[in-house]
Amino acid sequence: MAANLLAAEPAVIKSSRVMQCQCGSKGNEQPTVVTGVSITPDGKTIAAATDDHCVSIWDATTAQLKAKLDGHADWVHSVVLSADGSTLASGAGDRSLCLWNVEQQKRVFQIPACKNSIAAVCLHPNNQQLAVVGFTNSLSIVDTSSGQTTQQLDCPCVDVRTVTFSPNGQLMAAAGRDGRVRIWTVTDGKLARDIETDGRRVRALAFSPDILWLAVAGTSAEIRIFDTANGAKVLTLNTRPAKVYALLFTENRQLANGETDNRIWIWDLNSREATAKLVGHTGTVAALACDATGKILVSGSYDTTLRMWNLYEGLAPTTASREPAGDAR
Repeated sequence: MAANLLAAEPAVIKSSRVMQCQCGSKGNEQPTVVTGVSITPDGKTIAAATDDHCVSIWDATTAQLKAKLDGHADWVHSVVLSADGSTLASGAGDRSLCLWNVEQQKRVFQIPACKNSIAAVCLHPNNQQLAVVGFTNSLSIVDTSSGQTTQQLDCPCVDVRTVTFSPNGQLMAAAGRDGRVRIWTVTDGKLARDIETDGRRVRALAFSPDILWLAVAGTSAEIRIFDTANGAKVLTLNTRPAKVYALLFTENRQLANGETDNRIWIWDLNSREATAKLVGHTGTVAALACDATGKILVSGSYDTTLRMWNLYEGLAPTTASREPAGDAR
């Protein structure tokens, strides 16, 4: 992205709440890395996927831990909440996909949904289908009522890191190690198109709310935006030297990304400029989610914390908990 000498400096936003993820008995807790996060549309409930083999459920309004869902036998890589917060799906390094009843803190089913470690799970807007990808060359569609696999689709590589449904549920996209993005139509599972990037690993995908654009990023240290109708590249955002682990549209032309430089950036895609940087994490920002308004953002990081951000509250919102020690970057 070409430098604009007249552009305003990005606003600096600090987190409004910090939640420390940890495991173990009281007085002997150990911090746990966060690699997946989800928040309900009303902004009241947060779920986090962590390396202690558990999923933690948090009250977003009080920053209090509500429950720990223990059932996986390996690192939980990905988690997604249903819109009403009643059910949750998680995928882990033990190859298993779990569906949970959140209120009862009980597994509805647990199935082997991947030949190897699961990298990502995504819930269709109809809450009836789960897409599952991992270290294999196929994508599985699982029925949330029965736990049965209803489709197996060929993926662009054998190391798929990310999968997402479009907000209207009509399209699905996945990508991974070889940099190729594959898009399917959901109703019939047919290939819509492949999009070639630079051949480097893709770690994050995001459809814009109006479905016109697809954001793609990973180890290439830049974000590419593609037209979903024809696969043409629309624009590129330079994130060098950082690599991108998480992407999220908060509005049609506003994009958030989490990076290996411990920061979150908010981009205005009309001006192609970063309008805000969110500082406070001390490790790679691995996951992002937002509420239905796009105003409340939650992030998960290798620094073992969850952080909440009010994107419209100004430069220095009140923190609900003491900041951990360390360089805020």
